Amino acid sequence: MTLEEQRGCMATLQLAGQLIVESGGEIFRVEETITRMGRALGLQDVEAFAVPSGMFISYRLSSGDMETAVKRLHFGSTDLSRVDEVNAISRRVEAGELTQPQAHEALESIRRTDRGIGLWGGAAAAGLCAAGFAFLFGGKWLEFLMAGAVAGLCQLVTALLSRTRINGTVLTILGGMISALIPTAAALLLPALATEPTIAGALMPLLPGLTMTNAVQDTVRGDMMAGLSHGLQALFTACAAAGGALLAAALFRTLTGGGMG
Repeated sequence: MTLEEQRGCMATLQLAGQLIVESGGEIFRVEETITRMGRALGLQDVEAFAVPSGMFISYRLSSGDMETAVKRLHFGSTDLSRVDEVNAISRRVEAGELTQPQAHEALESIRRTDRGIGLWGGAAAAGLCAAGFAFLFGGKWLEFLMAGAVAGLCQLVTALLSRTRINGTVLTILGGMISALIPTAAALLLPALATEPTIAGALMPLLPGLTMTNAVQDTVRGDMMAGLSHGLQALFTACAAAGGALLAAALFRTLTGGGMG
């Protein structure tokens, strides 16, 4: 492998790590994938350090110099199938089935492919999740339907607003407000509606379950920085959702002079 080919490996390793992080993968998996791929491509002294917001990669060139790069990362939509596909490419590189250009093209193909479930699919998934949790929290069919409808509407609103590049925290707070305000207002027209399981169910799709899972996994594996970062992110998101619900309660009380019921 020539010196220029060795330098070209950096873009491939960065892309592999970026896809894993931005698709919701664990930090330890990012570092392991980059290290394994780098060694399989014939690089020496491959090192990778990643946190949820960035990663550092270095390896030694045949000239003896160190090639080092920093990549800023942004969390995208959760897509664990992408993580699995990147891991599959990494394994094929280790097995000698893919060269560096072939691996890079395969990773680019993953990045270009949009396999999202779409706006309405996301709303339906959020509604089904919320409706199920409303049942678990003691709700009946009325709460089941209301929680599903509210969560679906919340998903639609936040997904549409996210296209305007509104901050994710603001969207979470807005989602919490919608999840609490609509069931409370509906209870004025439907006295039989129990607001507690309805609101609790509608809030569940907003909570960062995968982020908290990654925090636990990274911490157990000894990566305290990544675990702490993921844990704080999950806690902050949960607080934003709860804060939105509290703001809705305060708004409802101000407008009607009553409580949340």
